[in-house]
Amino acid sequence: MGMWMVLAAALGFSSNPLLAQLLLSQGFSPDSITLYRFAIPTLVMLLLLKKRPVLDGEFLRFIAVGGLSALGMLAFMSSLTNLEPNAVILTYYAYPMFAILIGWLCFNKTMSRNRMIAAMLIAIAVGIMQESQDFGASWLDFMVCLAAPVSFAVVINMFSLPQKTQDATARMFAALLGHMVILVPITLLSSNTLSMPTSFDQLWLILALGVFSAALPQYLFSRGAQLADMEQTTMISSCEVVFALGLAWIFLGDEMNQSDVMTTALILLAGLIRYEGIPQPERATDTHA
Repeated sequence: MGMWMVLAAALGFSSNPLLAQLLLSQGFSPDSITLYRFAIPTLVMLLLLKKRPVLDGEFLRFIAVGGLSALGMLAFMSSLTNLEPNAVILTYYAYPMFAILIGWLCFNKTMSRNRMIAAMLIAIAVGIMQESQDFGASWLDFMVCLAAPVSFAVVINMFSLPQKTQDATARMFAALLGHMVILVPITLLSSNTLSMPTSFDQLWLILALGVFSAALPQYLFSRGAQLADMEQTTMISSCEVVFALGLAWIFLGDEMNQSDVMTTALILLAGLIRYEGIPQPERATDTHA
């Protein structure tokens, strides 16, 4: 069940680049799009939250994680306006490499041979994307683009931790509060005024961004990440890159060049190599047989 939840979440999350590009093309600013994406799930959570969460250290840590995720998503939206969209999308989906490294350095995850190979494959994919003629990014643009996958890698590791005092709903609510703590001041202080929908089409895009690209997949992810371990969560989430590029191809006509295909293949291959399964106890042999 956990793996199916994570897969459904990956499908929902994959619509984010498509919806963001549609709103950017209609004049919405990156900070406004990011605010809408997380304000709607926050309102939904306020309506559905049945009990008040305990304001302890775990709750505060997930608020901090939400703030970090908000900064990463702002960087992602900004990169979509400055760089070639397919390159930004593929760079974002390098997050499994960062999930492995951060899990090893900060969460006491074992750096096994398979994980090391997977991280190297994704590093090669990132290198191919950086050297791609269509990317056209400076190193500063590239570092900003990497902020999104790094922040999501932290989110994956945090949500995969065992529950202490906070259940999945409380963790999700805390992360959403963290988003609001960062996004509201940034949007108010930004030189760009808050973009408001002026048609029903724009309103539906915003609702789809908030519900189908954020609220629903975030809930499925927060539940599924606890039922599946970090390895399974990261492996299944790797399928999101195929969904995202497929949606961009169907609805926006974005074509994939040779470097895009190579990068996608390497990321998917890394996802397959990385998962090592859960060790099963050996059956005791009957010495009296």
